[in-house]
Order: sequence, then structure tokens, then C-alpha cells
Amino acid sequence: MDRTHDGKHATEPRNERRHLLLTVLGVNPRPACYELAGRQVKASLAPVALLELLPEAEKPDYVLALCTPEAKQSSWPVLQEALHGKCGVEPVAVPAGDTAADVNTCLASISGAIHDDVDLTVDVTHGFRHFSFLTYVAVLYLSALRGVRVRGAYYGMLNSAGLSPFLDLRPLLELPRWIHALQVLRDTGSALPIARILDGDSQGQSPQRIAKELRQFSQAWLSGLPLELGRQAAIVAQQRIKPLRNLLRDGYHLPLASELTGQIAAFLKPFVLSGQVSEDGWKQRVALSKDELNRQAAVIDGLLQHGSVAAALGLMREWTVSWVAWLRQPGCEWLVYANVRRGAEGLLKAMRAVGKKGSDLRFVLTPEQRSLGAFWGQLSELRNGYHHHGMRPQVLIADKKADGQFQDVLSYWEKTLRSCPEDFPLALGDSSGGRVLISPIGMRPGVLYSALHACRTGDAVGEPVRCLVVCSPETQGMIADVVERAGYKGAIEPLVLRDAFGGGRPEINALVKAARKHLVGAEEVLVNVTGGTTLMGLAAEALAVAGRNLACPVRRFGLIDRRSSKEQDADPYQVGEPFWLDAGEGANADRD
Repeated sequence: MDRTHDGKHATEPRNERRHLLLTVLGVNPRPACYELAGRQVKASLAPVALLELLPEAEKPDYVLALCTPEAKQSSWPVLQEALHGKCGVEPVAVPAGDTAADVNTCLASISGAIHDDVDLTVDVTHGFRHFSFLTYVAVLYLSALRGVRVRGAYYGMLNSAGLSPFLDLRPLLELPRWIHALQVLRDTGSALPIARILDGDSQGQSPQRIAKELRQFSQAWLSGLPLELGRQAAIVAQQRIKPLRNLLRDGYHLPLASELTGQIAAFLKPFVLSGQVSEDGWKQRVALSKDELNRQAAVIDGLLQHGSVAAALGLMREWTVSWVAWLRQPGCEWLVYANVRRGAEGLLKAMRAVGKKGSDLRFVLTPEQRSLGAFWGQLSELRNGYHHHGMRPQVLIADKKADGQFQDVLSYWEKTLRSCPEDFPLALGDSSGGRVLISPIGMRPGVLYSALHACRTGDAVGEPVRCLVVCSPETQGMIADVVERAGYKGAIEPLVLRDAFGGGRPEINALVKAARKHLVGAEEVLVNVTGGTTLMGLAAEALAVAGRNLACPVRRFGLIDRRSSKEQDADPYQVGEPFWLDAGEGANADRD
């Protein structure tokens, strides 16, 4: 407290936490026999009896007495005399409460009399009935916002003919804290207020263990991590609800303990991850199914409802990738980016790129695909804006464009994707997906031969389903022999440069336009930039750019043949050494 109190505690060091007794005085004090924990004592005022009956470790060291003018005249002298030489005591003047304005005055007086960060025991035996309620409200405020720790709260049931037992009211002061913590859980998804209450508990390790798991649940929720969230929800729901209920009932003696923990269990239920979640490798065993997608969609709905827009948009983007992966490859290793998610993401990006107004390939998409592509574009733009924390020219809050994008995204989510459709068309026109190889063929056929073999080496590549061969009228006829010798069974599309030496940009542009329909929806585009004429190499680079513009992951490579020109002419069908210019994931043009 800021001011100096009289009595033996007036010179107590300020860095020690004080323990105050806040009591209410009435008028006409009468002797009674008070009882607490089996012990009895006679006194004219409840606070005097309470100070005698409390265990030594729980006794306050100073008393603040709320006094109306009448109580100051009749009861205050009795209290002062009874505690003389035993404990410091100070009156706190409060109005009688005859008017509405007195309520604010009374609360302000209580608040002003108690310093932050003290321990407090409360006695509401005496005084007008409404003072019990006002004191209760004041103590709730002090404990919630001023760092006051309530050690006890008592009401003496006055009985002039027999015992006047003290009732322990502290559970009624604790209950609002739990109600508020549950409101926060319901309104924001954060269990941190519950964890904070448990962190302050000294009843063994169980409260701290539950608090730790609730903090981990909150971390997963606020970060938009549906698998980790599901695991933590399962642990708390299946292993901690019963111990928490027993703790609230038997440790805190809270009313409504079963109802409170039931509220927590009901909130967790939609997010609980099925299966074994406590063993190593649990995450890799989560199967991608419609039930799992629906569970994750519930997380998205919750994040949106609670205003966690950034986490909701980020998870919605990843959910859409998972949904496409589920439609394309049921039972796939859906958490592996290189094997599954990259292909699904590339397909969505292709729908976005091809479906734009003015695109010469827009016709290959169905109306449903064009809508999905538009959704993906708006979702990605918003998600990137939030996940870059607004470090872009784009305005995200109170902006007409951003608000419109968000409403469009939300509408498509609710009307189309939220139901997790199972029959959505994913094939893009005539595209077969898979890998596409682009390679020139000059007068030495070994370049195309080596390019086809290069796709079969290493873990990061694989057999292409289609090969686009940049050729001249003179070399076009060599393609069939090369393909046969290489044992390639996929589709072949010749891209003919009429003038492979002197042609310019218009001829390359025509080549790119003809090739775009074969690149749409490709899982990956592998581009050999060596071989043939200079113009053929430039055309290969232009096709790589076209692939990236269609949201295809692109990897360029070159080929080295260390033999002499004479040896190459004599035996063209020897496999050259590939060297990759682009890393696997780095080739993806828009991973962010």
C-alpha cells in the first residue's frame, strides 16, 4: 500500500507481499461464538474471531475495515480496541449506499484502499446485505486486474443462541475466473486463461501437467496446425478431463465442476484426432480421408468464427491442396510435398493461370475449374499478404479490395469446398498430368537420346508422360528412331522451327503458343537447354518460362558428352552426363 499504516506492520519492507484482511463493519455489534475448522472463539465482531481462528500461516497482518458513518461510530471502536497490540487496523470510509452514485463511490473506495500485488482475505459477515455483493465485485476486479491474490473469503452465519460457523466463500470467488476462462476458450479457442489458473496451483504435479497440455493445444490452435491441434485435443479430452473435474471438485471445491469440464470436453470434441496419438510417428499414420478433411474444415470454421483470419487462410490453402491430393491419389502420402502436395498445388496454380480472363487456354477448363482457379488466386493473394505480415503494398484491413476478396473466398469455401466434394473434375482438357520433357534435337540425335535417359536417373525425376521435341524440318524425321532406341513409350509432340538458324522472336512465340496446351496441368516440366542450334536453345528457355507462367514446377538441365565431335558422329547413341540447373522445390515458381 502506498500510505504508511499505523501498528507494528507500518515499517514492513515494501518488497514483501502483504496479507490484508478486508472486512465490512455494521452497527450494534453483539457477542457470538464463532466456529472454523472445529475450533471456537467468542467475539463481538467476526473479523476479531477470524483472526483468532485462522491457522498462523493464514493470518493477515493488517486489517482494512469498510465503515459507513454509522458503523464508524458504533463498531469501529470495538474493532480497534479488540485488535490493539495484535494487528494494525485502518478504517475505509464508504457511503451507506442509499443512492446509485454510492455504488461507484464504494467500489472506488475499496479499490483505492488496496495496493496492487497483495494477498487478501475477505470477511463479509457484517454490514448491509448489498455490501457483501459490492465487496464481492471489488475483490473480483482486484484479483483479475490488479494482481491481488485472494487467500480466503468468509461469511459468519450469526446465531446468538448457538454456534456461528464461518462459511468458506472462496470457491464463489474462484468460479467467475473459471467462467471467464471458459468464455475465452469458447470465444477465441485459447485455453491459456485456464492454463494460467492451473499454473498457480500448488496441489501436486497434475495441475501443471494439464496446464502444459492446454498451452500446447492453444499453441496449435492459434497457429492453425490441425494435426497437432487434433493430437492435443485428443490427449486432453481422453486423459485429462476426468482428473481436471476431480481437481475442481475436490481441490478447488468449485460448484458446477462437472458442468465446467463438460464445457471444455464439448469444445474439444470436433477437433479430436482419431487413432493413436501418443506414439512416435503418429503424424505419418494419419490417413487422409473425408472424415479427416471434415475435421480440419471444422478447425478452419472455428478460426474464422474467432477472428483468426491469418491462421484460417493459411490452413484453408493447405486444406485445398490436401483435398486435391485426396481426389487425385486416395491413400497417398499426403504430407510429402515433393511426391504429392507439389503436384496438387501445381494443378491449382494451373487452373488459376489458365482460367484468367484473356487466357488463350481458358477454354480447356470447365466452369467449375475456372471458379476454383479464381478462388485459389484470391486465397493465395490474401494468405500471402497476411503471412508476410502486411509487408506489401496491398492493404489488408479496412480495405475495399481486400474485404471483397475475403468475402469471395469465404463464399466459395462455404458454398463449394466446405462440403468436401468428391466428384470434382480435375483433368485439365486433354492433359494427362505427370512429367513433361522438353528437348531440342539437332543433327546429332544423341542429345534427345540422353535427355530421355536423364529423366530416369536419380530420385527427383521420373519417366515423362509426354515429350515436346524442338526440331527443324530436317531433324523432325530423326525423332522416331531416337524414341525407339531409348525405349520411350510416352507421347511425342514435335515443335518445328521452320528456320532453325535465322528465325527470330515471332517463330519462338508461335512455338510457345503451340506448346502451352501440352504444359497445362503438368506435374513437372523438365527442360534440356543443350543441343541443336542457338535458336533451339533459346526456344527451350522460352518454353521453360511458359511452363512457369502456367504454374508448373520447372527444372532445367544440360548434357555433357566428353567425347570428340568425330566420336559423337560415329556413335551418337551414348548417354551424356546430365547436370541440373534448378533444384527440385526451387523449380516451383510460386511455393509461397
